[in-house]
Amino acid sequence: MREYILCLDDQEWELLRLRQKLLARFGERCVVESLLTPEALVQRLGELSRRDEAVAMLLLGGRILSEGGLEALIDLHQRVPQAGKLLFLSSGQDELLPLAISHAGVSHYLLRPIEESQLCLCVESILREQRLVRTSETLLHALREQQKQLEVVQQDVDARVRERTRALEEANRRLTQLAATDGLTGLHNHRYLQEHLVLEVERSLRTGIPLGMLMVDVDHFRQYNNRFGHQTGDEVLRRVARLIAEHRRVNDVVARYGGEEFALLLINADHRVASNIGERLRARVAAERFPQTHELPGGMLTISVGVASCPTDGTSAASLLQAADAALFRAKQGGRNRVCIAGEPPLFGESKTLRIQSARVSKSG
Repeated sequence: MREYILCLDDQEWELLRLRQKLLARFGERCVVESLLTPEALVQRLGELSRRDEAVAMLLLGGRILSEGGLEALIDLHQRVPQAGKLLFLSSGQDELLPLAISHAGVSHYLLRPIEESQLCLCVESILREQRLVRTSETLLHALREQQKQLEVVQQDVDARVRERTRALEEANRRLTQLAATDGLTGLHNHRYLQEHLVLEVERSLRTGIPLGMLMVDVDHFRQYNNRFGHQTGDEVLRRVARLIAEHRRVNDVVARYGGEEFALLLINADHRVASNIGERLRARVAAERFPQTHELPGGMLTISVGVASCPTDGTSAASLLQAADAALFRAKQGGRNRVCIAGEPPLFGESKTLRIQSARVSKSG
């Protein structure tokens, strides 16, 4: 894009001579125009602005200095602030120079009569400054555009990182949940129960708040499973698990202990509270209609429940579990479909020690 150099002077012969000198030196890269009045200069600036043409320099002399003074220079500067301003001063006009430099963007001046070498040097210097400014502005614009693009890219990267982070957190949450969940019933698994049993026993001993434990076993399940197949047996276990989960309180822990056995940790539950919960659960399972139960003893599917409480029956996870398991064995030995509490009198005169030792060996479902 070619640059415009506009010359203003009320001496036509001086303008002609000035234009010829500038064309001879800068005509290949600049358009040089001369104007005789400030009004013509303002009009030409408006035309060039509408066409988005670049005005590189204003060379100003004549009436605009003697009549318009500083106000006229300031007006021109406001119209084309980016253009360089060169004043042609006659004798006695130099008092205008300090204000013109500070308020009207004037960067150079020459005293009449104007020497060609000085004129060319000043114009060359101003053009060089203008090109440096434009180059800097172009680079700055490019840098700003790149910065905007980088910000967009960074926002995209941040969004992707947040999305990946959420996905990883969700995956970790699901993995943690799966690691603590029984795949068949959806209840907590044996590992989760053991970990929380230790924590809850410690909490009970520290706070004095009793911890109840129920051990639940589905009666005659092995017989039922062998008769009707594992698929039907698995559906029964899922339904029993759902019934147990429906009867849990908010803070209680329900888990599948293994096979057809389930366990419940009951917060703030002594023998009385725990046995009441166990009895309600036993009655609810007995009332449920399961498929093919007419072939089971009694014509229905039932559960047996053993009850223990910390610290009454045990002060460690192992001892509390052993007490609940022994109570469950007593419920099985006593005819099934019943709730037995740890520490109750032996059934049928059986030795308590013998029953505890034979609990895992003798259980038949």
